Amino acid sequence: MNDKATIKLPKNVWLLFVSLYITEYVGTGFLTIALALILRKDGMELNQLSLIPLMMLPIGLKILWAPIVDKYLKGRLSHYRNWLIISLTFMLICLMNIAFLDPIKQFYIILPIIFIFSIMTATQELAISGLACNIFLAEQRYLISSIKTSGSMIGNILGGGVILLLYAYIGWIWCLLLITVLVGFTLIQLFFFEEYRYSQNQPIAESNDPQYWKNLITIWKGKINWLIILILMPFSFLPAYNLLSPILVDDGWALPDIAILLKVFGSIVSLVAVVLISKILKRLTRKQSLVYSLLCHAFCLLSFIPISLGYVNVFSVYLACFLYFFSLPLMSIAITAIIMDNSDSSQARSTAWNAQLAPSYFCGFAVISLSYYLAQNFGYFPVVIGSIALAFFNGVYASKVIKN
Repeated sequence: MNDKATIKLPKNVWLLFVSLYITEYVGTGFLTIALALILRKDGMELNQLSLIPLMMLPIGLKILWAPIVDKYLKGRLSHYRNWLIISLTFMLICLMNIAFLDPIKQFYIILPIIFIFSIMTATQELAISGLACNIFLAEQRYLISSIKTSGSMIGNILGGGVILLLYAYIGWIWCLLLITVLVGFTLIQLFFFEEYRYSQNQPIAESNDPQYWKNLITIWKGKINWLIILILMPFSFLPAYNLLSPILVDDGWALPDIAILLKVFGSIVSLVAVVLISKILKRLTRKQSLVYSLLCHAFCLLSFIPISLGYVNVFSVYLACFLYFFSLPLMSIAITAIIMDNSDSSQARSTAWNAQLAPSYFCGFAVISLSYYLAQNFGYFPVVIGSIALAFFNGVYASKVIKN
């Protein structure tokens, strides 16, 4: 390992991670949001469209094969790069196959291909997390966390917005081929990337198995308070956002207008927030950045109260979304930096990273269903108020239990 090279990473390394984070989201953004809107416009039933999110389920279950990614494919020149090359290659194959299929007439052929694509996307995410933990020092983690958040927003803007708008002009095939070009550009960069040159730790041979699966449990040793914070997070920030779509549908908003608001406008706001706030976060301790971001988001959630009471207009909706999406990446950056810190002591970096993401993700499924159920029985307002109360509690709790 070259310490100087690690501290001052060349621009091509940063460009590679920007490309990786964008390609991680641009394909899924198009194949979930944009594809559903295209098919709905062509008259497809909602019960058929509900199958599309199910094909993305492997992304939520990726923790199950994270230890495999940590343990295997350790070559003489690279480890996680090998997984990235495999996953991006299969993503290219999937996209090219989907491009030449009719989304209406061959919908049930496209679905299993989307399922394979989501497995490869999940594997790509596992490899990126392991690679990032191995390369970036503690003082670089706010920056790479900002790049991760920015990349996801740019991917959402491109996949769920820009390419969707281009669909009317260039058609189905060229939309998919455009995404293919973006993935291919990232794949080319990987072939020239020297992973071990910038790694902080020497790779452990596959034969010297450090029992990677145990990291799913051992990562929580002495971190129960951290686990509680991660579990509470989806219960605090998801309900208001999740209920906004049905509120707007009830108010007569068109589906494309809702998609532009939540995906394009929201992503642009978050991207601007990352640029403006990331330098400020670098000056804070991990505890300060986490507590301030949690409380800031809790205050921003207050803007959803008038909407939940039925005061729905363009100004109130866009103001609530602006505040929500401006504060959301602040939490993401703070949490990602802490997750990377917690993964430092593990040889299975990807497993340790994604084990910490899993509680929030799995609870997120429950929160989405629960928020719909509670809103149906008690109305929007009590659900939104309850989530805001949990958001403030989580911020205060973090201030009491998290150490610097």
